[in-house]
Amino acid sequence: MMKNENARLAGALVGLGGTISQAMDEIEDFIPCGHPATVVIDGLASLQARLSDEELNEKTESICGLIDHVSEKRGVPVHSVANVKEFSSSKKELLARLADVACQLQTKEATHQNINVWLYRGLAALEDESNAAINMLAEANAMEAAAALA
Repeated sequence: MMKNENARLAGALVGLGGTISQAMDEIEDFIPCGHPATVVIDGLASLQARLSDEELNEKTESICGLIDHVSEKRGVPVHSVANVKEFSSSKKELLARLADVACQLQTKEATHQNINVWLYRGLAALEDESNAAINMLAEANAMEAAAALA
């Protein structure tokens, strides 16, 4: 369960996922290197932790910096920090499932591109007004299983 004080961190992760997903949509064969995946996995796993104010600010600022970096390097607009407190129940559930998968991946050595892409797309789905979150939730069990085997 996400700690309430981590809502801005979660919102920044949604913005990063949206920015990366737009870059993947617009640039043929673009999949981010391992660094964004590590940042996303660490950030998502941190949503379930109690962080000091300093840790929380550091992680959130780092993610906001990465949003700007991806935007600048890939020529896509910056996606803003989302207000996760206004999320529907399906969006809250998806965010929790993304964090669960990230927690599983945090202990793994290798990065797994298909799971990382699902994490980016899942975060991007959280800023979408359509049924994108529900569609991403449909893949959550398979991704959790893949992460367990990774």
